[in-house]
Amino acid sequence: MAVREEKMYFFRSWISFVMAGVMLTGCAAVETATPAIPSVTPSAAPTAVPTEISPEAACPVTEPVWAIPPEDAAVQDLPAYGYYFINEDSSIWASAWYVKNTDSPLRASEEGVKVGWFRPAGAALEITGMRLDGEAPPLEAEASCCYPTRFQASGLYFPTEGCWEVTAKAEESLLTFVVWVEP
Repeated sequence: MAVREEKMYFFRSWISFVMAGVMLTGCAAVETATPAIPSVTPSAAPTAVPTEISPEAACPVTEPVWAIPPEDAAVQDLPAYGYYFINEDSSIWASAWYVKNTDSPLRASEEGVKVGWFRPAGAALEITGMRLDGEAPPLEAEASCCYPTRFQASGLYFPTEGCWEVTAKAEESLLTFVVWVEP
């Protein structure tokens, strides 16, 4: 009986070996096979349909940060979370309350928009701006002098709608951000 079991073991091993070889050969054939690529004539190639991108979508708007501003004696309320544009070393902050406010988006108007800033205490704040997507007069900014603490109020007057880059400088600190201004 032992001889018969050895023969069966040999036979099963041989069958397993042959089956493994068949399977490996089949896999190798699949891996090396190159699918037929149909030829495409230039006249049969699909034509690209031009899509229009809205001017607002093409504007590289700066995403504001949801943050708690610095405490300041000039601000009566305790600091609370809000949207801000903040430079890399956090020395200049600009409020961006209008960015996520669908009821009051940033608009071109004679009334302007109030913007609260935090900058190095007592430093003069210079605000400039230019339209990136077309010709326009420069941004007008009112930032009164001599706030002794970090807080500084301002008014920004965008003369036209469009994509605007705003830059604020106080001492050696600089903040630049891009906003979309509605008509």
